[in-house]
Amino acid sequence: MKKKKKLTEEKIDEIVTKEADDLTRWEEPILVKPTNVTSIRLSPETIRKAKYLAKIHKFRGYQTWLKQIIEERIRLEEVILTDLKQEFRKDSSR
Repeated sequence: MKKKKKLTEEKIDEIVTKEADDLTRWEEPILVKPTNVTSIRLSPETIRKAKYLAKIHKFRGYQTWLKQIIEERIRLEEVILTDLKQEFRKDSSR
């Protein structure tokens, strides 16, 4: 049985860079339409701070960073809510 050699990140980058301009290496492009897109209006000051924090955390853009922060916060709130419900059930069953 032949073992697959694991490529390093540098080697993968090298291969991709070499093949990037060769259109025969690419599949046909596909069109992806986002669904349920929502926009949120933020103050210029909030956007400035978000851009700064996104840069500190090495995100490509502040919108990506904000999306992650919102999703993390929602998961945290769900955990807290679940814990509170369990506590309430314990207390009410006594």
